[in-house]
Amino acid sequence: MSKAKKRIIVNYQGIIVGIDIGKDQHVVVALAPDGRFSKTVKIHNSREGYEDLLCRIIQWKKEYTADEVMVGMESTGHYWEVPARWLAAKGIQVVQVNALHTKRAKEIENNSPGKTDPKDARIIAQLVRYGKYLSYILPEGSVAELRELVRIRQHLVTELTEKRNYLRRLLDSVFPEIFSVFKKSWGKTFLHLLHEYPLPEDMISAGLSTVTARLKERCRNIMAKKLQNVYVLTWTTVGVPVAHGAYRIGITNTVERIMDLQEKKSEVEKQMESLLVEIPEAAFLLSVKGIGPISVAVILGETGGLSRYAHAEEIIKLAGLNLFEISSGKHKGKVRISKRGRPLLRHILFLLATIQAKKGMPLYREYDKLIERNMASMKALIALSRKLVRVLFALVRDKRFYSYEEPVLLKMAA
Repeated sequence: MSKAKKRIIVNYQGIIVGIDIGKDQHVVVALAPDGRFSKTVKIHNSREGYEDLLCRIIQWKKEYTADEVMVGMESTGHYWEVPARWLAAKGIQVVQVNALHTKRAKEIENNSPGKTDPKDARIIAQLVRYGKYLSYILPEGSVAELRELVRIRQHLVTELTEKRNYLRRLLDSVFPEIFSVFKKSWGKTFLHLLHEYPLPEDMISAGLSTVTARLKERCRNIMAKKLQNVYVLTWTTVGVPVAHGAYRIGITNTVERIMDLQEKKSEVEKQMESLLVEIPEAAFLLSVKGIGPISVAVILGETGGLSRYAHAEEIIKLAGLNLFEISSGKHKGKVRISKRGRPLLRHILFLLATIQAKKGMPLYREYDKLIERNMASMKALIALSRKLVRVLFALVRDKRFYSYEEPVLLKMAA
């Protein structure tokens, strides 16, 4: 929302309600047009609590002879979404206040850095009065489901990385040589091998022919040469000779969890791809070479849909890719990105930028020009991430597919 629009909204003679969000209950206060505060009240995170809040808002409007109301709240974790959706469904305008702004504005009220829930609620209401708030977008329908699937997938990826690292730690102790044969610790043959024969002594006891035959039952394509190399290494491993019973349990359990996580991740990704068919703007994003279904799902899930924004700069700011510098007097600060947006959105845009920077990709020439200007590769990739946002936004805005014959699109999106 532009600053001019914020001034128009803030100058109206309505009530501003500040809510300090909590897990079980919220602290609420009303700021009247003449600057008076109501008494702070606590409402429970339940239907009864929100009905009570609605009654109080009606009461405050009568008490302060105001026709309109605006509610401000911090985007505290996930707790803010329920009251925000409930109030919005009742036709009440809801805005967000940055938690960092609340923290830094605490001394305005009483020249003290002290924190209490009633004080936070008053600070939130004052920040909204000053126009220091953010609009937000809560997705609906398929996009809302896509956002939750993106979050589920991210949790699976995080746990999967943790388990893979733990498996590596176990194998570095009992059979470090295995990684000279298997470079990846998530391949199907590798996992099935460890599930059946977690320790070198287990493979030796079974024998190479039995190991090979057993794995052929589990995997369609196995590399016999790799199995043979691993089997040879089992006889000369320098792995620790103690606690093999514990290591066997640890490796088996970890491998089973990794296989389960990989299967669940695959199922979630299939659901994500099926949802993209129901979202019209997904097709425009997929028309860009190097951008796949999972990347598009993350972008749409994290943003709530690019079509809901008025300018590409809003998306850039949401991703934390907006630029800033700290300069004073003769000191000229470095230009940096804020990193105050959605980290997962910023991460996927950066990954896509690294793909686009490769020769033959749509934005390679843009990246090459930046490098020719002696820009550091990291800065060039960040600039390319910002450029990519503008291109994707232009595609959705104009409802068109990426054209490789029309470089005009890049200029238009810049």
